[in-house]
Amino acid sequence: MKIIFLVGFMGAGKSTLGKKLAKAIGYQFIDSDKEISNQEGISISELFETKGESYFRQKEKAFIQKLTGDEKRVIATGGGLPIYNDLMDELNKKGETIYLRVKPSTLLLRLKEGQKKRPLIATMNDEQLEKFIAEKLLERESTYLQAQLIVEEPDQKIEQLIHLLRLHQKN
Repeated sequence: MKIIFLVGFMGAGKSTLGKKLAKAIGYQFIDSDKEISNQEGISISELFETKGESYFRQKEKAFIQKLTGDEKRVIATGGGLPIYNDLMDELNKKGETIYLRVKPSTLLLRLKEGQKKRPLIATMNDEQLEKFIAEKLLERESTYLQAQLIVEEPDQKIEQLIHLLRLHQKN
């Protein structure tokens, strides 16, 4: 089996489900944002503040390009990773891609909880956050939909995801 990439908007559950999926199938779990943060020695927020989004996107690209495609890993990608530098195409070539598709109303509730930890939305009020989610989803949805498997409103039960993944791999 190839690398499994989880894509979707911030707050979709990529890290939460990714950890469970990796454990269930005996793969290593990697969060691309944490990996980049560890490489740089600073948080993603600090990276955005000090070096800018463009620098961060180049780091994402370098991270993906280093992967050979045969590693037994589940990788939770940052919400913007597939969007920039044609990385969705690269993800589809190097592994299985799963789009965790979540309703905007659910994303809003989830993102309000950990808002301060996310540099792109840290200072937004509720109205701004709701507008940001709607606009970014509209921008990104066509790229996310290029994933090989789309899971609507994924719950935290890993069995569903494993079942869908196995069905997909048989086809």
